[in-house]
Amino acid sequence: MTVESVPDLSSLPTGLLRPFHEVRLVRWDEASGTGRIEVVRRNRYDDWFYACHFLGDPVMPGCWGLDGVWQALRLFAAWRGLSGNFKPLSMEGVSFFGQIRPHDKNVVYTVDVLSIERDGNEALITAKACVCVDGTPVYTIDSAQVGTAFWDSEPAAAPSLPDARTEPYRAPLSWDEFSRRGAFSAPEVTALSRGTLVKDPPGEMPLLPDSLMLEVTDVRRIVADPASGEGEVLATRANGPDEWFFPMNAGVKPAALLVDGVWQLMGVFHAWIGSAGTGRALGFERVDFFGEVTPRDARLDYRLRILKSVRAPNGDVFVRADAEIFAGGRRILSCANANVGCHKNIRYADYPVASEMGFGGKLKIKE
Repeated sequence: MTVESVPDLSSLPTGLLRPFHEVRLVRWDEASGTGRIEVVRRNRYDDWFYACHFLGDPVMPGCWGLDGVWQALRLFAAWRGLSGNFKPLSMEGVSFFGQIRPHDKNVVYTVDVLSIERDGNEALITAKACVCVDGTPVYTIDSAQVGTAFWDSEPAAAPSLPDARTEPYRAPLSWDEFSRRGAFSAPEVTALSRGTLVKDPPGEMPLLPDSLMLEVTDVRRIVADPASGEGEVLATRANGPDEWFFPMNAGVKPAALLVDGVWQLMGVFHAWIGSAGTGRALGFERVDFFGEVTPRDARLDYRLRILKSVRAPNGDVFVRADAEIFAGGRRILSCANANVGCHKNIRYADYPVASEMGFGGKLKIKE
């Protein structure tokens, strides 16, 4: 079954945000009140995101793995004839232990529907999921939920942000200058995403996405306590009606990109504290959504509390954080125990050559 053959999917993402191409299986057992949907994305070595995530190390963004599960549940709701606009509400127990590379073929999302709950005109679907690439599991999700109404948010004040740095960016920073900074301007964040901000890094620096996938405009505050491994990151992203994703996603920002913004800021923290290697999102304990980002919102504000940073004996570094995102003063997202690791010798630098590092599955270490 093709995706187009399912009725009432006007709100499913289109264009660059199309999450999958084929419905392999969809079923429902009335007796148990459970079901399953399996959908397939046909991966291409020249998919648009490989050009900007990351420069010099193309890998499918982990956030698309989340989005594929949420969108599969929305498709399932349409197939079941459930009315209402189903939105991503939450995820729990997300673990990434592999990756998807340009020369992989098929990404399969297997989503087991555990329950459908109704309350008047509102509905909530709960599921668990596994994402595989060419038969190898790479992500697992203990719980994913979509529903017709957002969670109620406890009152939370948006962070009080320092003013943005406005000095012109004229030349790369030395490593000493970079590591001593407590904030970064928009041009400096762009340079960091392209690997040109620091002229003399002590080794391989963590990367940020570039172009359409860069979710950070500037970093207003970044601090760390080396003794405890704790810290804080405050940052923003400019938003407006001309954002590339609004026409493809029914006029709202994809929920998965909000999660990716959290991981990206943890990548900035990795680079700033001197983690050597390449960053990879490893998952989170739970994320909840309390609303949507629309073209009317002028800016997103991020508040990250770094809970711990740990260096393993092999040199890999792992950072854990809680995060909140605000749009127009409204809390849109909360995330608990997000995890990002920084690993040495995992880059696929000879893209688009079909070398060993051009294929994903389990994380490979280049000898």
